[in-house]
Order: sequence, then C-alpha cells, then structure tokens
Amino acid sequence: MTVSSLSSHLLSEKIKELPESKKKELAKLKDACSEFESIFMHQMLKEMKKTVNPKNSLVYGGQAEEIFSDMLDQERSKEVKIGLGDMMFRQLSQSIISSTKNPGKK
Repeated sequence: MTVSSLSSHLLSEKIKELPESKKKELAKLKDACSEFESIFMHQMLKEMKKTVNPKNSLVYGGQAEEIFSDMLDQERSKEVKIGLGDMMFRQLSQSIISSTKNPGKK
C-alpha cells in the first residue's frame, strides 16, 4: 500500500465520522479543488499551444478553428487529472476535519 493510498483511506475514514454539515463543506471543497485543477489544465494547454504557430500549417481554419480548439481544450481539461485537485483537497480538508475534533477548545 502506498503512502498516498493510505492517507486517502484514512481521510475517507475521518470523513465518515463527520456531521452532515461538515460533509457538505467537504463536498463543496472537493468541487472547488476539481474546478481549480480544470482551470489550471486549461491554462497550461493554452500556454503550450502558444509555442506552436498554426498559421504555418497546411490547413489553417482561421479564427473559427482557434475558437473551436480553445473550447475543445476547455472540455478536455475537465477530464485530464494530474492529481493537483486531490492534493489540494487533502491539504485543505484538514482544517475542516480538525475544527470538528475540539469545537470548544481554542
């Protein structure tokens, strides 16, 4: 068992013990981290495409092709996962989980 799978297992066990309100907070956080990863991947694809000049190719579709290509990259970026969203979720969820352990203590 790897360290990341062990930490994911421990995190899921901790989440099961939380009240419903905290589970909803974690669900929102998970969605936000996933969305951030998608935006990050889209930006990375855009920057990578800037290094290639499509106007020099044999078949260049003009502005319409650029718009379509950008929209396609945006959809692709939702599917490409590099683990950034999961890492952010594990890190940021610790504050939500730890705040429920000792709610009366400061």
